[in-house]
Amino acid sequence: MNVHGQTVLVTGATGNQGGATARHLLADGWHVRALVRDDTTRAAAALAAAGVELVRGDLDDPASIEAAARGAYGLYSVQSANPNEIVQGKNVADAAKAANIRHLVYSSVGGVESQNRFYVEHGWGSIDKWQIEQHIRDLGVPATILRPAGFMEDFVSPARFFQNSSLNVPWRDGLVMQLIAIEDTGAFAALTFADPDAYLGRAVEITGDRLTAPEIAAAMSAAAGRPVAHTRVPLDVLWEHAPEVAKVFTWADESYYDTDLAPLHASHAGLLGFPAWLSRTGTEKLVAQL
Repeated sequence: MNVHGQTVLVTGATGNQGGATARHLLADGWHVRALVRDDTTRAAAALAAAGVELVRGDLDDPASIEAAARGAYGLYSVQSANPNEIVQGKNVADAAKAANIRHLVYSSVGGVESQNRFYVEHGWGSIDKWQIEQHIRDLGVPATILRPAGFMEDFVSPARFFQNSSLNVPWRDGLVMQLIAIEDTGAFAALTFADPDAYLGRAVEITGDRLTAPEIAAAMSAAAGRPVAHTRVPLDVLWEHAPEVAKVFTWADESYYDTDLAPLHASHAGLLGFPAWLSRTGTEKLVAQL
């Protein structure tokens, strides 16, 4: 496809996945339009300076999304986990349909089919992102669903798995965890828009590495040049203090999923494994906390 002059509307462009997608689309020659709630923020100004067209709108306002999508070829949809996630995801899909978008790319979550099946079997309801996927399918809008694995960035984040100079995770040592760098989610989104014949109508698991918790800790130790301990957070503690998180890792311990990395590397030769991501991005963040 000749992408020059084609427009893709990106939601979440001031955030992590949307920002990575905007960068890769710009590098590939697309015209990028970003839906932003406030075009005066530093993040929005950085997008504009990079050549992104800013359009004000809100994921809770379907009319604003549709207006922003008019005339665009594609639409990249990502929502953060929040109480309105399902509504927002459906709003974007509805806007894509109304604006005659030719390629909607929705960022879901890795293993969502397995997770949703497990949740339903346990009487916990349906996963938000699975409901959005189903809505997209029901609409019949031309779409690709990308399902990114757990983010490598979470393993050096004190808000997630790294506290007190230790890797603290709520899954067993033998579980092979699926990981991807956020930057690679943007790379796959750009690849998807550039090759609709290969991706339209598909749901694609995207993973950059497959590692156990001890292997993750060993890679972090090698990168930091000093031992990084790792411990397992008991699921009982999560059930008491964070039951929604406990559900996720109960599923992971009992019924997790796996991916084949070979076709992903064939599609994206620059796909980062965890040690390479640490070398490029993560070590500085890791060392700053040791």
